[in-house]
Amino acid sequence: MRGALLLRRAAALLSLALAAPAPALAQGAGQPSAPVPPGAPPAAPVRPAATAPGAATAPIPPAAAPPAAAPGAATAPSAPATPVPGAGAAVAPAQPGRAIAPVAPAASGAPIAPIAPLAPAGGAAIAPAATGRELVYLVPVGVTGSSGGAALARAGFGVLAGFGEVTDPTAWDVSAVIEAEVAAEDGLATLIGSSGTDDAAQTPTGTLRLSASFARLDFEGEGSSAYPPLILYVGGAVGRTRFSYLGPGPERRDKSLPPTYAPLELTAVPWSVGAAAVYVGEGGKKLAPTLEGQIKFDSRWTASADTLEWCEPAGDVVHGVDPVTQSPTFAPATRCRQEVLGAPMQSQELTIAAHAGLVDKVANATFRAALGARVAVALNDEAPADVRLSLRAPVHVTLARAPVGTEYRGLIRLMPALNVIRSSTGGTDVSGTIEIAFLGQRAMFADNYTDL
Repeated sequence: MRGALLLRRAAALLSLALAAPAPALAQGAGQPSAPVPPGAPPAAPVRPAATAPGAATAPIPPAAAPPAAAPGAATAPSAPATPVPGAGAAVAPAQPGRAIAPVAPAASGAPIAPIAPLAPAGGAAIAPAATGRELVYLVPVGVTGSSGGAALARAGFGVLAGFGEVTDPTAWDVSAVIEAEVAAEDGLATLIGSSGTDDAAQTPTGTLRLSASFARLDFEGEGSSAYPPLILYVGGAVGRTRFSYLGPGPERRDKSLPPTYAPLELTAVPWSVGAAAVYVGEGGKKLAPTLEGQIKFDSRWTASADTLEWCEPAGDVVHGVDPVTQSPTFAPATRCRQEVLGAPMQSQELTIAAHAGLVDKVANATFRAALGARVAVALNDEAPADVRLSLRAPVHVTLARAPVGTEYRGLIRLMPALNVIRSSTGGTDVSGTIEIAFLGQRAMFADNYTDL
């Protein structure tokens, strides 16, 4: 009987051991739960989760996600899990009957934000938005008249790339301008088509000119002025000129008679190429020195200097009144005309010019004055003049400011000159002229290499 009691006690202990909760055996000892406040309803008993028959349940390691249930297995609400010390971010306990929220990624697993681009290295291009550089459209215009009788009207369109303040002292601004010009040798009246004289001998000349400028910018120095320290110009021009003249006519059978002449026309195509440079020094507080140089090659056409005059009967003119008969008396009248005799001559010339002067240094420059000379030397025997020398003193003055937000101003240029021409026949002609020009352009230094 004593042995039977011992067997019953052993069976009871074994049944108590088998009745211990499975989560406690799988996860180890949990943290003590918080005491329940007085008056709170008792917690609902937690029922063990039912698993599919034959589904083996593997032990869950600490901080690991619970395994997915087998297909078709019913899962009962589980008891709140107790966080394990040192297991990382705390996970909120799941409420009975609610889906478990996904765990937020740890800070170390968050995507890395892209690094902001670094500033451009030395010598790299500077973005226009960072420097304020922009495109400026140019519409230069000008009308020039000379006391020597020549006249010139010019209008153009162009674009200046990169105008504005920059922080790179090695930067270059580039502009390109295309211009159309009309010139006449006998004054503004012929240029605008209101001349009362016969313009057959002096036909206006039309020219198309394309030029480009390259300006080295340096606005960082203490002596910087309203203009870049170095400007280079290159360009060329091509034109069309119609010459009317009297040339040899049909031959006569009788060789003893004088020769005949007939009106002829010739359409010539003059052209030129050249370059120029402007240097603006640092100077003082108000004025900066300027040095300008030009070189140009011209293929020119020049009208003949010979003329021919002839007269033809044109009727009778009342000369007076006969004292006896009191009837009018008549005298024969003739109409006379004068034309250029001979075809125009083509010549090649090389022109070199140099000027030195001063320019106002403030941001809104108001004047520029210079003194220099221009020399044109003939390169063939067909040129009417071997050497043409001009001593000049151009003065530019600002007349009007452009509206705010534009890049233009009104300028007037006065240029007295002393001209010396040595003709191909050996004679020398000395004359003085004064030129006045009304200009609408962006700056006192023109964007045309022939018009500094």
